[in-house]
Amino acid sequence: MVLQVPVIDETLGMRVYVSKTPGIDGIIREAIDDFVVEETLVDGSVAGVEGQAEKRALGATSQEQDYLLCVLIKRNLDTLGAVLRIAKELGISQSRIQIAGMKDARAVTAQHITIRGVSAKAVSGISVPGMEVRPLGYFRDGLAPFYLLGNKFRIKIRDIKKGANSAATRIAETVSELESFGGIPNFFGHQRFGTRRPITHLVGKSIIKGDFERAAVLFLAETSEYERPESVQARSELLATQDYKKALRDFPRQLRYERAMLSHLAVESKDFVGAFERLPQKLQELFVQAYQSY
Repeated sequence: MVLQVPVIDETLGMRVYVSKTPGIDGIIREAIDDFVVEETLVDGSVAGVEGQAEKRALGATSQEQDYLLCVLIKRNLDTLGAVLRIAKELGISQSRIQIAGMKDARAVTAQHITIRGVSAKAVSGISVPGMEVRPLGYFRDGLAPFYLLGNKFRIKIRDIKKGANSAATRIAETVSELESFGGIPNFFGHQRFGTRRPITHLVGKSIIKGDFERAAVLFLAETSEYERPESVQARSELLATQDYKKALRDFPRQLRYERAMLSHLAVESKDFVGAFERLPQKLQELFVQAYQSY
């Protein structure tokens, strides 16, 4: 049996299935707690969502050094948004907070972060709904992707249509196919390109070509059928009118990165480079990295 690849996956380069066994007809991510991610560092240290963590992750010590290593546990928050909130709580620049990797937004996730030039006592005082920061100790360096080994996932599948025996058989057959292949193909997926609106790599392409106006139009005004209707309407009106002041009034509050760019363009309508500079550094880098991955 040839499995049909969804159109949105195919457009991102994921054009084949390794397995031929049909799925079990369930639903994932119906609730935030259905998707749990726990980060593992190169020394085997795991950040646990229940608060458990390796006290000596990366050899962190109680002796004060430049960087404080912590575990960030977040719920229904994207990584960059969480970093912004931590920075505001501590009264510091976002550039003083480092991560090893991005984590899913619509999920419960635990990951390591480092914060430069702060004490464990200061971090222990952070109070933000949906988020917890736990100091582990001090470290000589800021986190970077090369410290990341991988992530552990716990995914709950609801409303499985197949009976227990049929589902178990299909799961076993799929696992066998994957083992024969040598593992799961390591595609870059929606997390890299965008889940509801997979345009991150297209924005990066325009940035690399030096066409920042095109990049801004894509990021601000490109619509997707997977977005909320109010977001689609706001983007469509901006594309038609190019009225950044009106767009700033109309764009939903949850589109905070778009609104950050619009607040700049409402004053400097042709300064597209400056508009991108209003975004977090990590997000600016992600545009280019997404195109590189594509």
